[in-house]
Amino acid sequence: DVMVEVRPQDNLNQIDNIRPVGLSFMALAMALSVVFAIWTYRKRTHRVIRASQPFFLLLVCVGIFIMASSIIPLSIDDSVASHEGCSIACMSFPWLFSMGF
Repeated sequence: DVMVEVRPQDNLNQIDNIRPVGLSFMALAMALSVVFAIWTYRKRTHRVIRASQPFFLLLVCVGIFIMASSIIPLSIDDSVASHEGCSIACMSFPWLFSMGF
């Protein structure tokens, strides 16, 4: 006699618990990049900011904003989107991350 016991696979997907944390950090990074971009623009005539090249500082703030937005596709899985949507999100992450860097 042979017995076969069939058990459902364990769901090891932990993104539902971590998604809010990642999106919160993303919102924080985006908000701080906007705040520092506004601060840089307002203080652009100050001697220290002129020495640091305000255009470069603003470019860094834009890059940080774009890099932080790469967290959005990382938060998408099959419980949120279709298979095609997950594939698009997976392909968009490296583009957003590398453009921001």
